[in-house]
Amino acid sequence: MISLLLGATTSTQAVQQVWSESSFGLDQVGILHAKVLGRPLWQYVATALWIVMAFVVAQVVNFVMTRWVRRLMTKTVTNLDDKLLEILHRPVKIVVVFLVLKVGLQVFDWPRVVENGLTILFALGMATTVIYVVMRLLDLLLDASKDRLFTGDPKLAGMMVPIMSRTLKVFVIITGALSAAQYLGFPITSVIAGLGVGGIAVALAAQNTLANIFGSVAILVDRPFRVGDNVKIQEFEGAVEEIGLRSTRIRTPNGHLVTIPNKVVVDAGIVNISSRPTIRRAMTLGLTYGTTAERMQEAVKILEEIFRAHPQTHDVWVYWRDYSASSLDIFIVYWCRSTEEKESLYALGQINVEIKRRFDAAGLEFAFPTQTIHLRQENA
Repeated sequence: MISLLLGATTSTQAVQQVWSESSFGLDQVGILHAKVLGRPLWQYVATALWIVMAFVVAQVVNFVMTRWVRRLMTKTVTNLDDKLLEILHRPVKIVVVFLVLKVGLQVFDWPRVVENGLTILFALGMATTVIYVVMRLLDLLLDASKDRLFTGDPKLAGMMVPIMSRTLKVFVIITGALSAAQYLGFPITSVIAGLGVGGIAVALAAQNTLANIFGSVAILVDRPFRVGDNVKIQEFEGAVEEIGLRSTRIRTPNGHLVTIPNKVVVDAGIVNISSRPTIRRAMTLGLTYGTTAERMQEAVKILEEIFRAHPQTHDVWVYWRDYSASSLDIFIVYWCRSTEEKESLYALGQINVEIKRRFDAAGLEFAFPTQTIHLRQENA
C-alpha cells in the first residue's frame, strides 16, 4: 500500500505537464519578477497558494467522503463503520495534502537540495500516515474478532491480543520503513540479503525460543485448554494460571507452580480435566458372608435409591459382583453432575452418611477383613 501511494505521483506526470506552465497567472505580474534567493517572487507566492489549495482540497475531499460514508452507515447495524471513519478521518486529509503538494511543488524549479528534502519529507510523511492507519486498523480488527478467536475467554484474549498486536505492528513498521527506503533509492535488496544471513544465525541460536513461540501459536489456534482449566500434562496436574509466549504455568494442588515450555505442551498428551461433563466415581461395599441373598438384593435396592435420590448424581450402576475373601462385594459406579472436585467429594460424603444410616436401620452389616483358622489335632 505504501509503495502504491508513494508511487502515485508517477501517474500524475500528465497532470504536471498540463500544469507546468500554470502559475495562477502570477508570472505575468511585473512586480513579482523580482528575485529572492535566486528565484522570482511570483514562484514563492504561487507555492504559498499551492499550499493553501492543498488544505482546501483536503477539506473538500474529507467533507464529501464523510457525508457519503455517513449515508452508508445509516444502513448498518454495527459500529465498526463509525470506528473506521474515525480512523480514516485525519489520515485521508493528510494524504490529500501530501499528494497535492507533491504535484504542485514539482511545477516549479527549486534547487536540488530543496527538491531532495521535499522528496524525503513526502516519503516519510506518507509512510508514517499509512503505517499509522494500518496499525489502527489492526487494533480495530483484533478488537472486533477477539470474541470469535478466543471463544469468549477474556483471560486468554487479554493475554494474547497484546502479543499479536505488537507482533503485527512491528511487521507493519518494518515493511513501511523498507518501502519508504526503497522509494528513496536505498539498496534495500542488499540490506535484506544481509539481514537474511544474520537471521539464519539468530534462528539457529534461538531455535528453542522460536519453537516455544510456535508452540504458543499452536495452543492459541487449537485451544486444548484455557486459563483456569484443570489439566494434566505429562506427570503434572493442576490449574492453568498463565499461557505465555514461551511457557505455560500450572498450579498443582500442593501449591507448586510448574512452568512447562510450550514446545513440550504441544507435543505432550494433554488431559483437560475441566472439559469433562461429569465426574465418574467407582466404589465397592462389602457385606458379611452371613448376609442372605434376599438381604443382598435389599442392599442393592437401598443403594440405588440413595444414589438416584441425590441431586448431584447423574447416573448410577449397582451390582452384586464378587465373592471376595472376606465379603460379598457390591460394585457401584456413579456420575456426579458437578465437574468440581470439591463439590464431588462433598456429595460423596453426604451419600456415605446416608448409606451408613440406611444400612444400620436395615440391619445390614459391613464386612471387614477376617480370617478363620481351623485347628486339627493329629493322632499320635
